[in-house]
Amino acid sequence: MKKPAKTREELESAIRMEMEDICEWPTDLAISVAPHEDSWKVVIMTEGPQDAERCDMIETIADRLRSQFDLKA
Repeated sequence: MKKPAKTREELESAIRMEMEDICEWPTDLAISVAPHEDSWKVVIMTEGPQDAERCDMIETIADRLRSQFDLKA
């Protein structure tokens, strides 16, 4: 069965909204959703050192969303 598809912007927004429910979103952190093989991945960009705990939370959210949604072409 095919999963529903969302745009990059919709997936990025969903990740941000879930993270904001958990903790404050840092101003120096940006995420981007990119196609990866037959699915998608989240790319985390920051101006300073990466917060490993926050990155792990983002990856966990992305993993769950990846199992629910495909990336709309």
